[in-house]
Amino acid sequence: MSSESETRRPEVSAGMAAARDRGVRLGRPPAPVPPSATRVAELRGEGLSLAAIAERLNAEQVPTPSGKGKWAKSSVSYVLTRYDAAQESA
Repeated sequence: MSSESETRRPEVSAGMAAARDRGVRLGRPPAPVPPSATRVAELRGEGLSLAAIAERLNAEQVPTPSGKGKWAKSSVSYVLTRYDAAQESA
């Protein structure tokens, strides 16, 4: 039995390519910028590293974007990327 991706019809792939060419964003819509983004940006403005920002946010008990777990460098980077993108499009 073949998987669905192996049996994709050429017309579907062509239609998706045409939509991308028209500027249509395919897939899941982007997540909103989390409320903690402003605090993360403030800490970046102070010149802190990603690890130092994560440490400070954990000490301040600022919720992560998912509301679970602890801040890590990767989650700080994600929030900064989303924040910067939102600032550019505003």
